[in-house]
Amino acid sequence: MKPWKPPTAAEVVAMWTQADNYLVKERRDYWMNGSYYIGHQWIWWDFTRSIVQDLDYVQNADRESRITVDKYGPRTSSLLARFMQNELTWEVQPTGVDDSSMRRQRLQEQLLQGEQHHSDWESIREMTILQTLFGGAAAVCVDWDPDMGDDFMIDPVNKISVPMGGVRLTPLGICDFTLEPGTVDPKDARWWIRCTALPPEQVQQIYNMEETPAPDAEAMLSARARSLLLRRPAGSPPRTTVVYVYYEKPSSRGPGCVVHVVNKKIVKIEEEWPFPFKHLNVALFRQKKIPNTWVGHTLLTPARDVQYAYNRARSTILEHMRKAANARLMVPMGSVDDADQITIDPADVLEYNQEAGEPHWQTAPEVPRWISGEAEQLEAELDDIFHTHQTTRGEAPGDRNSGLALSLLAEKDDTPLGPMAHDQSRGWGRIAEMVLSLYRMNAESTGIPRATTIITESGVPHTIRWNAQDIDERPRVVVPIDATMPRSKLATQSILTSLAQQFPVAFQNVDTKTLSHMLGLPDPKLLFTQMDPDAAKAEWENGLLVQQVAVVPEDFDVHDIHIKIHNDQRKSPAYELMSMEQRQYLDLHIQAHMQFLTNETAAQFAQDDMATAGEMPDPGVFAALNSGVGLPLPGPEGEMDMAGAGVSLPDGMGAISQQEMNTGEMQ
Repeated sequence: MKPWKPPTAAEVVAMWTQADNYLVKERRDYWMNGSYYIGHQWIWWDFTRSIVQDLDYVQNADRESRITVDKYGPRTSSLLARFMQNELTWEVQPTGVDDSSMRRQRLQEQLLQGEQHHSDWESIREMTILQTLFGGAAAVCVDWDPDMGDDFMIDPVNKISVPMGGVRLTPLGICDFTLEPGTVDPKDARWWIRCTALPPEQVQQIYNMEETPAPDAEAMLSARARSLLLRRPAGSPPRTTVVYVYYEKPSSRGPGCVVHVVNKKIVKIEEEWPFPFKHLNVALFRQKKIPNTWVGHTLLTPARDVQYAYNRARSTILEHMRKAANARLMVPMGSVDDADQITIDPADVLEYNQEAGEPHWQTAPEVPRWISGEAEQLEAELDDIFHTHQTTRGEAPGDRNSGLALSLLAEKDDTPLGPMAHDQSRGWGRIAEMVLSLYRMNAESTGIPRATTIITESGVPHTIRWNAQDIDERPRVVVPIDATMPRSKLATQSILTSLAQQFPVAFQNVDTKTLSHMLGLPDPKLLFTQMDPDAAKAEWENGLLVQQVAVVPEDFDVHDIHIKIHNDQRKSPAYELMSMEQRQYLDLHIQAHMQFLTNETAAQFAQDDMATAGEMPDPGVFAALNSGVGLPLPGPEGEMDMAGAGVSLPDGMGAISQQEMNTGEMQ
């Protein structure tokens, strides 16, 4: 057996060419489906030259009646929107039941949440779903980019500020990557290749090349890809350079490697596997799995034939309208002296020869009913292929508009998409595990703590700091299926309404915020603020207290509501990740609310005792209690003496005055 060594540039290109022949059908479907998606649908595949060609016109008159009624693109967009209804959520599996394990679990979830919003993973997910629908299979490459991120550190040698790096996710269609051809299970693939075309100047910058590489993408691309690029609105395709990146995972034969090839030359090579895991750094997604192969099938491929037949039927109807749908005037020969005098103006007088017969209109023939019916039938077949019927489109089907009926109809459309939703859920879980492992490896190598900023539900940014010990050595991440499974919003709202009517007791304790999320309202914060301003104010205060901004309770607050919202914050995972100083700010604020509430309760009892004894209650106190304004805590003029009320203050934090509360500063 020959000793292991990294492949040469020629071998990498040869492996890509071999894979291109292996994936000829999937890549052909990718380009054809993509063309149909953008409305370019009068095309056909030339098997002789392996290119996409425009369908020729039989005669020039066909140009006037050939139309495209796109039902393919909107239904594909509907599928995409259904899969993107909910943002991804993360559930990191804890490695133990101790406090340290639970803290690491919650911190890793918040790290993924911050990375998701900072790096715009939802856009990457949208592109991945679209590419999966086009080609049946797509992938996301997980790489460490040393130039990525907003965090910087000082280089100990050059004493300059350099980026700390970050994880880059790259969505890839079936034309941009390949696994080892013939692989049955993607996990068994020994290598994979990524092939992308970039502007030559970008390639030069990425690999720090002395000269700009030659733009060889057009020559290296297959004929089918080149034929579609030439059809771009801008004319000829852009000048780009092909970059091959070969990844081989570690095995008993070798330590693994990463090889970068530009212009058929190796420009960068890593002769050891640069990842903390032993599997390939790619997550595969498929629309429909095909047994005994890693490639997939897509529902868009059979839908192309139906869309073409639909366009043909509508074009036939249009051709009939153009040639035969106009009424013609029948004039018996000799009945009109001068036929050129005949007009179609209203109330026009026309004299004719009674013996020869009067002119009359010939009724235009009707389009055969089966042609119109065929177009409707084809549209219904497209609905069946895309699983988009009335309920999915947001239409109530007849009188079956009860919550149960709509839910059953929506489930009929969503159930066939379940395998793809499960595949998306597992794939993004694998991506999250690789992201956490890469961040742990980088944190161990640098030894510098990092920070991640997340946005709380109240819209306030919250920064968490972490290091390598805060990430599990082998993280396990689960993405709930509810985040990837399509759901009918109409059916969900209808069934919730029905349940609320049938079981009103069960919904009595559901607050406005929870109900807004259950109904999927577009702006639940606005409804939450209008319906429960005290709860909204308490949520806003939570965000400020987390940032260690002093917030003093007001005497007009409804303190029991504030205490509940603040205690909910203390029961959340975010509270466990706070520092001791942050916790003290929140704890002190709650104790101040409790002092207010205690003062009001004591005043209420005093008023009741005075009324029982026949004495005149204090009208000011009585009016304040009845109106819900509340009573201020006793203290020096305009100051809240929390320390005097038995509330322990953090170090360096004294009494808080009304002026300081307004400015958000502490003495």
